[in-house]
Amino acid sequence: MSPISKIERRRLASRQAAKELLQNLVAGKADVYQAYRSLYGLWCGNNAAVRELRPLFTVDGSEPDGRLSVTEEFREQILSLAKQILSQLSD
Repeated sequence: MSPISKIERRRLASRQAAKELLQNLVAGKADVYQAYRSLYGLWCGNNAAVRELRPLFTVDGSEPDGRLSVTEEFREQILSLAKQILSQLSD
């Protein structure tokens, strides 16, 4: 069996980090704003590895790389999407 390539290792690390952030978000252990920004950073850095995250950054009225207003509606949308994405995020 050959060793894991750097690319595969990076992909797996990005997916694991996203999974942990989503789990903490859904469990209420993470602040929505901080987790959202962290997930956006992961997506920007390696979006091919975490394509499932894309719906988080197309929420109406949000600018993930700009100003962001964290309203109750935004929180609910992000938590709902996080639950859906978490169930899809598997290796």
